[in-house]
Amino acid sequence: MGIFLLLLILYILGEALSIIALVGEDVTLLYDPKQSTDLTEKPVKWTTNKTKFDFVHLHRKGPVHFELQNPAYRGRTILSAENLERGIIALTLIRVRLADEGNYTCSLPSLGKVYTIQLLVGAVPPPVITLEEFHGSSLLLRCESVGWYPRPQLSWGHSEGPPLPAVTMNTTKGPAGLYSISSTAVVERSQSCRYTCRVHQEQINQTRETWIRFPGTSCDVV
Repeated sequence: MGIFLLLLILYILGEALSIIALVGEDVTLLYDPKQSTDLTEKPVKWTTNKTKFDFVHLHRKGPVHFELQNPAYRGRTILSAENLERGIIALTLIRVRLADEGNYTCSLPSLGKVYTIQLLVGAVPPPVITLEEFHGSSLLLRCESVGWYPRPQLSWGHSEGPPLPAVTMNTTKGPAGLYSISSTAVVERSQSCRYTCRVHQEQINQTRETWIRFPGTSCDVV
């Protein structure tokens, strides 16, 4: 099974490792206890701070114990047998969801080891620019991006100078916890050949950008 592993950012926060993953992708939570011993027959317990009684994944000698697994993770976790033989614990979480964000704890009771990994989840859809109105050489542009997490910021730019001021800026949070952001800007056709809308989320260090170009009398959106 081909699994695309998405490890965007790794950094140390005290003793906890933080991993950033995007919604819909797969992510691997990796823990190396530095034992250099085969862990295949050792119990391995993965839990999360969001559930107290169910396991994200429970490995014991023999078949996987699905009856003890939290239903939200059922069918979405794979513990690498190859890595267990090398003494490394690699749990792959398939099709990451927004609700997966949180702290994950790996416990090795036989070795007295406990390790926590913080999973940060992001959603970063592309923005879209539209031409709303035009009066002579003055154009009203609108940029919108729907379905971000965490809350993003939006800025305008152009190819000939400093950032453009926004006329309006609106951010809303939907029932699923995702953010939509939209903005308008007034530009002059003769001012620049290319105007850019940039949406950025600082916490997960993700940016999506699009632009509109005015070659002569026509508008091309990319």
